[in-house]
Amino acid sequence: MSDRTERDQYPGIAYGFGRHRGLLVDRNGIEEIVYGRVLLYLEKPDVDLIRVLAPRLSGVIVEEPVTPYAPEARALWALPVPVLTGIRVDDSWLDHEVVVDFDAAITAPPAPSIAGLRLHAEVASLAEAREAGHLADGWAPLRAEDLRALPAAERAELWRFFAESGRPLPAIRYFDEPVGGPPAASLGRRGVRVLHPEAVDSFRTVVSGCPDDDPLVILPMVATREEISAFVAATGTRWRLGLDIATPAAALGVADLVDDCHLLCVSTGDLAQHILVWDRSVRNDLLLPPDRLPSVVTQLVEWAASVAVARSIPFRVALDLRPSPRLHDQLVTAGVRDLACPAPLIRHWRHLLDRAH
Repeated sequence: MSDRTERDQYPGIAYGFGRHRGLLVDRNGIEEIVYGRVLLYLEKPDVDLIRVLAPRLSGVIVEEPVTPYAPEARALWALPVPVLTGIRVDDSWLDHEVVVDFDAAITAPPAPSIAGLRLHAEVASLAEAREAGHLADGWAPLRAEDLRALPAAERAELWRFFAESGRPLPAIRYFDEPVGGPPAASLGRRGVRVLHPEAVDSFRTVVSGCPDDDPLVILPMVATREEISAFVAATGTRWRLGLDIATPAAALGVADLVDDCHLLCVSTGDLAQHILVWDRSVRNDLLLPPDRLPSVVTQLVEWAASVAVARSIPFRVALDLRPSPRLHDQLVTAGVRDLACPAPLIRHWRHLLDRAH
């Protein structure tokens, strides 16, 4: 583990984001590196050297502590790479890979390889699909509202992109809110609420654009078997059906809902705000921590995962929390192997999963 110098009587400065892994070299060894980016280790801050080498650096560790009030601090903050000061590294680590955590101000040898989650990108446009396509293992269900809002040409191009991606085509999620009406209340009644003819016709038009001959349709926030039956009766189709679990009642009764289910999804954001009776748009780190799932949500996710495994149903969890090793371990321990998240978070999850390879 890291060892702070005795001279470090005041907090050093650290800036950057998250954990960086790389080959650790000092100023003498960096010229031997002919490609790739490295972590540079210096005894004293050398702003000019760091600025020259910046394109080749993923981060810098400085042994000498620099307080936020020192004259060097402003120059270090202005550098294009993250800097961590007041850290002494074991010399035996030089020319070996280490992990530097700029948030926690520590260095450490590489962590053991993290078991992989399969990542599914939530996208609402062709641009988002292209952003995450090369990093995602699959696609999260598409929202019918998002598909309907796209111009016809872009919608067709988006389906073409999915078909050519080498991954299964995504499911389509039924409307979460009335067609043409106001959004559903944050903590209002949940379930398949919109089954009037114009909504069904609009959804049928959206599904018709899918190149899959046997499309998978996800029913949002289902709570009872009657809702599923009502949807089937209103649409008069034989689409394959999946379920979105987003309320405590649905999570607890999931075993009674999954007959003939082809995909079981748990939306942790909706589930958390309904269990804790708190609107997620209002920050509350105690009720809804930003780096992990509340324990009661984790228990329901674990229960849903066990039901899915017992019934041989594909299972997926959707969340939008910042990736972290703690959150990863929490998900894996709960039995989660497939994770859906917004497209911008895919690269952060991929970085977390790949950094220990």
